[in-house]
Amino acid sequence: MNWDKLTRLAKPILIGLAAVLLITLPLYGSQYTITTFVRIIYFGFLAVSVGFLLGQGGMISLTQTAFFGMTGYAIALLGYERGIPFPLPDLIGIGIVLIAATLVGLVSLRTYGLTFLMITLAFGQVCWAFANQNTSLLHGWSGFRGIRPFVLFGIDFRNSANFYWMSLALFALALYILWRLVHSPFGVALNGIRENPRRMAALGYPIYWIRFVAFLIASLYAGLGGILAVYYSGLIAPPTIHLSRAIWALLVVILGGSSYFWGPVVGTFVAIWLEVLISQYTQRYLLFVGLIFVIVVLFSPQGILGIADLLLRKHAVRLLERLRARAASAPSGGSGLERG
Repeated sequence: MNWDKLTRLAKPILIGLAAVLLITLPLYGSQYTITTFVRIIYFGFLAVSVGFLLGQGGMISLTQTAFFGMTGYAIALLGYERGIPFPLPDLIGIGIVLIAATLVGLVSLRTYGLTFLMITLAFGQVCWAFANQNTSLLHGWSGFRGIRPFVLFGIDFRNSANFYWMSLALFALALYILWRLVHSPFGVALNGIRENPRRMAALGYPIYWIRFVAFLIASLYAGLGGILAVYYSGLIAPPTIHLSRAIWALLVVILGGSSYFWGPVVGTFVAIWLEVLISQYTQRYLLFVGLIFVIVVLFSPQGILGIADLLLRKHAVRLLERLRARAASAPSGGSGLERG
C-alpha cells in the first residue's frame, strides 16, 4: 500500500468525522464557540476568494475586501434603512459586486504581477475612502449598526444555532462547487495560465476571459461572505474594507498554504482561534499572531498544510518500511512435505 492509497482511505474518514463534529457543534458548544465558528465561516469565504485567485490563477488581489463590504452596505442601505424585505437587498448586493468586479476586471486583467496588484489595491482604497468620507449616505466612519438577520419559512435566523447551520450549509455547498470547478477543464486551464500564459495562448486558450471568469467567481464568494458577516455581526463600517483586512486575508491564505485547496480554510481557522486564545492573555495578541505568521512562512513556504503533508509523508514512509521489513522477515510457510 503506497502513500496515495493511504490518503484515499484516510480522507473520507477524516471528512466524515469533521462533518459530524461541525454539524453537532451547537449541541455541545458554547455560545462563544458558535460565534467564533460563524466568524471562521464568513471570513473563510473571503479567504477562499483570495486563495482561489492566488493558488489557482496566480493573481494577488487586494480588492476582495471591497466586494466583501459591498454586499454588507447594500443590505444596510436597502434592507435595514429602507425596509426592503429579504432577499432583494442581498440579490442587489450580489449584482453590485458582479458589476464592480466586471469593471475592475476588464481593466486590471490586462496586466500581470505587480501591476495587477497595484490596480486592485487602488480600487480597494477608493472604496474604503468613499465609505469613510461619505457621511450622508454611508454614515462615514461609524457605518451602520443594529442590522438583524431575517426569518425565512418560519425559521428565525436571529437564533445563533440556526444561523450557524445555515452558514455551514452554504459554506459547504460553496466549497463543493469550487472543488468541482478547480478539478474541471476550466480549473486545469486556469492552472496552465498561472504557470505559462504565453504557452496557453499559443494553444488557443482565451486566457483573458478565463482569468476574467475566475475573477468574477472570486468576487461572488467574497460577496457571499459579506452577507453572512453583516447579518451576524450586525454592523458594517469602513474598517471592514480597510487595506489591513485585505492584507490579513492574504496572510491567512499563505499561512494555511496557498497551493492547497483547503489552505484558505485552514489558515482562517488557525488565525481566528489564535486571536481568540492569545487575546485572553495579552492585549498585544496581534504581535504574537504576526510572529507566528512569520515563523510559519520562513520555515514552511507551503504553509501549515505543507508542514502537515511533509510530516505525514515521512510517517507513512516509515510505516511502509516497517511493514515491508516484517513481511520480508516472516516465515514463508511451505508445504507439509517440506516441513516433514
